[in-house]
Amino acid sequence: MKVLVTGASGTLGSQVALALQQAGIPVVTPTHQAVDLTDADAIAKMLETHAPTHIVNCAAQRRPDCCEAGDEAVIALNVLLPKRLADYGCPLVHISTDYVFNGANAPYAEDARRCPLNAYGRQKAEAERLIEDLPNVLILRVPILYGPIQDWSNSAVTVLAANLLKAKGASVMMDDIAIRYPTFTCDIAQQIVRLLPEVGKRFQGIYHYSGEEPMTKFTMGMTMAPLIGCEATQCLPDHRPTQVPRPYDCHLSTRKLRQTGYFVEPTSFAVALIKTLTAAQAE
Repeated sequence: MKVLVTGASGTLGSQVALALQQAGIPVVTPTHQAVDLTDADAIAKMLETHAPTHIVNCAAQRRPDCCEAGDEAVIALNVLLPKRLADYGCPLVHISTDYVFNGANAPYAEDARRCPLNAYGRQKAEAERLIEDLPNVLILRVPILYGPIQDWSNSAVTVLAANLLKAKGASVMMDDIAIRYPTFTCDIAQQIVRLLPEVGKRFQGIYHYSGEEPMTKFTMGMTMAPLIGCEATQCLPDHRPTQVPRPYDCHLSTRKLRQTGYFVEPTSFAVALIKTLTAAQAE
């Protein structure tokens, strides 16, 4: 095996590359500076140069507010890149999102009807439609992510800790409407390592992986505040709707993946959060 990991500088991609390397699997991690993943010719040259046997696509513009304008580069990254990688023909694991659903009918199975609320969800849903029936493709939908990072602002979870620290004792408003299921990137990486050799053989199509603890950003902040030397009372619940709509509850059912015998049990939020914050503070 020789695995190409796109988005390897990101919160998830970095852990996927690390887990593969720790498993003794050769990894190629092209940087954004070296390869423009929005350019079809650059992607083709990258694939020809490295000739991977497998691909894990973690590259995306995942911030919903940045997707609303319909920027061509964002569409190229979120919609066109997965198809270009899939067309190469080798086994591909493509990372998708719970935001392909509107959050009104959780929990969602893999075959639930896609009904996104915002541009990010629509882009990811379109990418799924372009590749879901190809024989060497596994689409892995995941929810909000957190894990070891160099910058706490890289994750919508750990940015809450960064905001608390910046506030220096002042109050911080945190969304207390949308229910999320924070999921540890190290767990997802291990899940991908288990599945990857069997993509196109035992596994193809859509699967879900998710933590199982329902939390709002407010309850996440309350949990992490004492771990970083802040007071939980700094966290204030925010019940105002966001400018770009977010789903209320997109809980992903993991039953299908659990039944395969390859499932990686998620680490509890409290345990994984300590590992994440400890690693960040050590940087």
